[in-house]
Amino acid sequence: MTPFPSGLRPDDLHRELDRLERVSRFSETSRNLFDEGPHLVSTPELPWGDAVREATVDAYRRFIHGETWITGSGAREMEAEIVHWMGGLLGAASPAGFVTSGGSESNMCAILTAKQRSGRRGGSVVYPDNGHYSLAKLCGMFGLDAIPVPAPAEGLHLVDPEAIEAAIRPDTIALIATAGTWAYGSVDPVEAMSEIALRRGLYLHVDGAFGGYILPFLERSGYDTDIPPWDFRLPGVCSISADLHKNGMAPPPAGTLFFRDASLLATAKEICPPNGTMTGTRGTGPIAGAWTMVKLLGEPGYTAVSLKSMAMRDEIVEGVRGIDGLRIHPGSRINMALIHSDDLDLRPVATELRSRGWMFAARAVPAPVGIVVVPMPHNHGQIPAFLDDLREAVKSVAVPLNDAPAAAATGSVSSYGF
Repeated sequence: MTPFPSGLRPDDLHRELDRLERVSRFSETSRNLFDEGPHLVSTPELPWGDAVREATVDAYRRFIHGETWITGSGAREMEAEIVHWMGGLLGAASPAGFVTSGGSESNMCAILTAKQRSGRRGGSVVYPDNGHYSLAKLCGMFGLDAIPVPAPAEGLHLVDPEAIEAAIRPDTIALIATAGTWAYGSVDPVEAMSEIALRRGLYLHVDGAFGGYILPFLERSGYDTDIPPWDFRLPGVCSISADLHKNGMAPPPAGTLFFRDASLLATAKEICPPNGTMTGTRGTGPIAGAWTMVKLLGEPGYTAVSLKSMAMRDEIVEGVRGIDGLRIHPGSRINMALIHSDDLDLRPVATELRSRGWMFAARAVPAPVGIVVVPMPHNHGQIPAFLDDLREAVKSVAVPLNDAPAAAATGSVSSYGF
């Protein structure tokens, strides 16, 4: 075989790619309980899963060489269709927005829009301290003071609207709520925060990275008719972020930022020309993949996917309740469960589960660690095995908290690591 210009031979390249694939554990996707898309597989409930995933990946491949400048006309049409369809489901009469690289960029663009609208060079942003780590990061990047408001004593997943309002300063430009909090899966009291934002003349952004592409379908399907209002149906909500590469099932990187109307998008473009996005050059592959997923699933498909994911979450919840010493942290409204213990140190349990091939996230709040799982269709058939291993690990390696080494100090900003 003729070597490449660098001198590397094709067979050596393929061997190295094979190795790197194994290191990445792509072949073990079904055992990954915290993955980012595409997540579809064919199951009895989703017989079209593999076909939809393959068509989506093919669309990504067909557009992988493009960018949204010169060759972006098709991708911009796709982007507009996604925004119009999903923004409408989120309650906006005339939604505007764009596809981003994910939740962090979406949150950044929303707060830059709030800053531009306020006319301030600096200021502060108020949000519950269960918010995503990108909130503190973007405040640091943009010269804003982050004001995370601690949860009330009744529960880490809860938010006290009176405490939120009390934290507002004269220079506050925005409030941020979350629909599908990390790692509790809860929905902040957006209705109360909307009222506060309207009364105080503040921008309200809702981070729906996890919840955006599942909550509307759970509500419409009747699975959960008691989901509190959190979207554009509330007049104070200015923007909503939602990740296509999470419950939107699309290949990463792909998020969306929706504005209530075109005037807010125009403000975003003032501070982030020409698109409103942080990035200038945007690849068209992720947009094409996301558009294909949206077109092929539609509301019926996303409803079926959401119900499948929730069925597995409910299976985990029921299984954990049968394991002595474990509990599920309350408050989740989406396919997310935080497995925790008030009596046991689960750090060795997490290590043991990882040694058995399971992939998941972990959180050090509440201390010392909780195991976070976000089941999606690709986990079909794996939940009983996961529960068996969890049960065995708790029995064999869990340590009473009183006998455990002190947990490392943690801050109020959450992360995905362990």
